Amino acid sequence: MTISKKTKKAGALTGILVIIIVIFGTFLPGLLEPVAGVSFPDEHLFVDETILLKTNETNDTVSVTCILFLTNIWSKESDDLKAIAYVVETENNFAVSETEVDIGKVESDSTIKVDIPVVFSNNSYKVKVLLFEKGKLVIKGELIIRAYPIYSWEEIKREKIQQEWHLFNDYTEFAQIR
Repeated sequence: MTISKKTKKAGALTGILVIIIVIFGTFLPGLLEPVAGVSFPDEHLFVDETILLKTNETNDTVSVTCILFLTNIWSKESDDLKAIAYVVETENNFAVSETEVDIGKVESDSTIKVDIPVVFSNNSYKVKVLLFEKGKLVIKGELIIRAYPIYSWEEIKREKIQQEWHLFNDYTEFAQIR
């Protein structure tokens, strides 16, 4: 028995049609599902720069503002942000204070300044900074700071000691959390 050319073509077209239906049946439902919402890229916020600003000093403590320059590289405004900073003594690794700062939203393709006030006494410290977006930790950072008072010999002789504080930022690093 011989098969005509028309029957061969019809069989080939039917086979191709079956393959196309299988492919569309496999992939089309995923393409037709509604998108749940636009989500932020994993790495859209960056701490570009940190600066320590000495704001006040007494004989016992020195107040410092840790200034972070936070950039949103995404083309949309960020969600609400919050920073929590812990001052941790490096000697025993215990936190001695906590500061919480509500940052708000960062506009698209922009950089904002975030001020986090902290207080040190005569010691070496880690300032651990955690940045949260919508309650999720997105960036963590650490600054290693040494705070030492400097006494003048004249003040010691007169027993009127008003010390000046010297601060050293030994190390700063910020990293994205995935």
